[in-house]
Amino acid sequence: MANYDKAELTDREKKAGANQTTISKQNVRDVQNQLRRQLANYDFADRQNRALADTQLRQNSRKTSADRFEAQRDLQAATLGLLGSMGTAMNGSTTGNLMNMLRSRNDKENNTYWAQHQTNQDSVENAYNDSLNQNNVARRDAMQSAEKAISDITSDWRANMNNINPSLFPSDKKSVGGDDKLLPSTAWDASKVKQNNSAISGYVIPDNKVGPTWYEPTGDKLNKASMHTGGMRNWVRGGVNNAISGDYFSRLMNRFNG
Repeated sequence: MANYDKAELTDREKKAGANQTTISKQNVRDVQNQLRRQLANYDFADRQNRALADTQLRQNSRKTSADRFEAQRDLQAATLGLLGSMGTAMNGSTTGNLMNMLRSRNDKENNTYWAQHQTNQDSVENAYNDSLNQNNVARRDAMQSAEKAISDITSDWRANMNNINPSLFPSDKKSVGGDDKLLPSTAWDASKVKQNNSAISGYVIPDNKVGPTWYEPTGDKLNKASMHTGGMRNWVRGGVNNAISGDYFSRLMNRFNG
């Protein structure tokens, strides 16, 4: 018979200690599994929120495009009405005045619609970033709570082992059963939650047209010095290989365009 005062172990106590270790190990694994699922849920939420934000961005673009199209139609109608009353005045400096008026009106409306569109896009991105930030904080809270839960399980395991028999007290064990995979620190990994720093979006880059020549001397290649392909605004071209038209009105228009 074992000597109780000397804390000698019996087969029954050894068995009880092994059972207690098995139970505590499973409790730690349950906490770790719960944490993995919590983090996976936040990842799932981020993907859904990103998909929603992308959809809203496209919806904003569609609406802005439709609104801008209507504004262009209104400007076109107003211009046609004005041209109908100008007659031969278009052969003189009135052409330049009209072009300047249209250019200023068009630039003003572009700025108005671009500014509103950017505001709408920023609102969507800000809402997404806000949800992402909240999920990141929740991730850290989940890891912190899991670390504390595993630490509590480990402490309870040590206390229960001592209660079974002081000789079973794991004084040098920092995890249940000495298994490093069950350490409380396994629940905390700051690298899994990187800080989300919001940034201001950049400016829209305007077309950088470099003069009236769209084409290389061969006539079939776009000018490589241009940021974007296509012709200059209001530039009149025609003739062979889209060369600059030589009629009076075309030259007048192109001269006003600089």
